[in-house]
Parts: sequence; C-alpha cells; structure tokens
Amino acid sequence: MKFLSAGLPAIVTLAATLPTAVPAEEWEFEGSLYLFAAETTLGKGDLEGTLSFSDALENLDFAAMAAFAASNGQWTFIADVMHFDLSFENDTDGVLFTGLDTDSVTTLFNGLALYRVQETPRYSLDLGGGFRYFKTDTTLALRPGLLPGRSVRNDDSWTDPVLAAIGRFELSEKWTSTIAADYGSFVSDRETYQLTVSLGYRFAENWTARLGYRYVNVENDEDDFRFEQSGPLLGVNYRF
Repeated sequence: MKFLSAGLPAIVTLAATLPTAVPAEEWEFEGSLYLFAAETTLGKGDLEGTLSFSDALENLDFAAMAAFAASNGQWTFIADVMHFDLSFENDTDGVLFTGLDTDSVTTLFNGLALYRVQETPRYSLDLGGGFRYFKTDTTLALRPGLLPGRSVRNDDSWTDPVLAAIGRFELSEKWTSTIAADYGSFVSDRETYQLTVSLGYRFAENWTARLGYRYVNVENDEDDFRFEQSGPLLGVNYRF
C-alpha cells in the first residue's frame, strides 16, 4: 500500500535520530480500534459534496481505523491510520442539474514522536511532531438536468510535517480524558490540522473504552481540493 511505503521510511528515519535520547526503560504498547462515523465534506474547485453524520454509516462502503502507540520513558511514538471508501449523493438547487454524486477512497496516516515535558499524578503533557500522509481518489459528478452533466476528479497523495501536543488527565481511578491536537502548514499551498477530545473508562486491567469527538481538515490549494471530517468516535484500547 502506498501510504505504508511513504510512512514507514519516515518513521524509521525519525526513530534512528533518537536512540541516544530514549532511556533504557521497559517498553509499553497500546493498540486501538475505533469507529469514526463523521460528517464528511469533499470539495474540488466549485463542486462540493457533503455526507451528513446521520447518513455516514449507511453510505460507508468500507472503513478501517486503528492506532498503535509505543512508549519508553518520556518518549512516545504513535501511528494512526484511517481509510474510508465513501459513495453518496446530494441534491442541487434549481433544474440545471439533478444532483451531485460523490465517490471517494481516502487514506490518512499519521506518524508522531512525542516527548513528555510535564507530568503529575493527575496530568501529563507530551509535545512533538511528525507527519501526515494523505491520499485520495475523489470524483464529484453533476447529473444532467437542463445542462449536460460534468465531473471533476482529484487523484493525488502528499505528506505534510505537523507539530503535535497531547494532554492526558486522570479524572479518577477508572476515568481518564485526553486532548490531542496537531497542525501543519509548512508546505506552500497546503494546510492540515486535527483535534481529538476523548473520555476513557477502564473496564478491565488492560482495557479502556473511549468515546470522543474528532475534527480533521486537509486543504491543498494547488489541487483546489478540500477535505473535512467531524463527528463522534467510539473505540477500545488494549495496553500491554
């Protein structure tokens, strides 16, 4: 898969620059599977299709969402992937066109390295950076009405560096909360940012259920392409 060929070398390169900084402590790992049934907006030029949250599951042809984290001492390395295969339609105003059909296969892969800069029994803050790989094959097609139909397509991929921060809060023995954000606008004509807020409940020694909200935005002015997702997420984490 192309996102792996782009992402893994970057992770390996990043890790290779840090071996002397990582303390010789025991590694801890955490795997996550989650569902992100979001409202999605895809735009190319003057055409824009929107999939509402209420229709997200019905119009989702395939999705894969997972994250993996490895921690050693003050350092944490995170890989997070989301893959969507979406097909949906929108009504259009007037009679010039009878509707807008949107088909999109989109992959986001985030790779981060973070260092814990502050820690108390109830709170911790990690700062760092990494990259976001984005690939999409999106087609927006206007169905003919009084005017003939037309379509636009964006089939492209790119990688952006990002700065990231994660704050974790111990609310009680069972309950935790996490706020994670990243931002990248270091490549001309592109901007990307993300925010995730979640609440976790430890229902077993190594298991945590999570409920939260995520917002993701990706813009590429060179392609005149826009991607936006926002909505609730539900997942489960296993620590080992």
